[in-house]
Amino acid sequence: MKINKILAAMLFLALGATVAAQSGHDLKDDELRGPVKRVDAVMYEAHYDFDDNLQSGDQMEHLITEYNTKGQRRSQTYLSVAEDVIFRTRYKHDGFGLTTLEHVVDNQDRVIGRTYYIYDADHTLIEVYVEDAERQVESRMRLKHDNFGRIDQRSYNDQFNEIFKREKYTYNPSQTINKAVVYDRSKQKIQEKRWEYNEYGDATSYTLYDYTEEEPEMFVTIYEREYDAHGNWIRCTEYEVLGDRKLPLYTTVRTIEYF
Repeated sequence: MKINKILAAMLFLALGATVAAQSGHDLKDDELRGPVKRVDAVMYEAHYDFDDNLQSGDQMEHLITEYNTKGQRRSQTYLSVAEDVIFRTRYKHDGFGLTTLEHVVDNQDRVIGRTYYIYDADHTLIEVYVEDAERQVESRMRLKHDNFGRIDQRSYNDQFNEIFKREKYTYNPSQTINKAVVYDRSKQKIQEKRWEYNEYGDATSYTLYDYTEEEPEMFVTIYEREYDAHGNWIRCTEYEVLGDRKLPLYTTVRTIEYF
């Protein structure tokens, strides 16, 4: 079923897209602080008006995440612009509080995908894989760690368990990721990613160097954030840098409820 494959791919790509290294601890992986109960996040297109004032445009995405008192995700609900449920993810955890399984269900509560988290004897996340509704493995991610327990490599495997991409990481003294170098199937360097951060440890800029064309390209993204009293951002605007001008792309507004 095509929709099952699309949703599985979306979930798998989301795992690799975050700046923070996945650990299986939900609040930490979601870069949230304090006794968070619920996060309602809505993304809008962003643009300048004729007076160069920032404006929000059409709604793009709507995601609601709910947590329990242990800081574990209970569910994530993806909504349409009309507030209809597109699909929902439900989570299971082990006795150590680690995420072990995600069930993805449609708006009829039918399971359309699963994501499994695998740990070693030291409770370190070493593998994540995604199944479709027919229990066929769609994609797989394997993790290696350095002597400090930090992820230093992610390997992305296709449905045939063949590696199609690797990412290798280096870290700042603050333990945030400084750089990720991306290699393709033939072990050729195809991308390099770099981040800068603010005092909260959230990314303020992201630079992508793309080596897939004859002439390497560089893309720069800037993030401007507003924070609440717990140190969680409640508004983030993403800008694309073109020359000496930054153009707004998206604004995400988060309403955070605490226990």
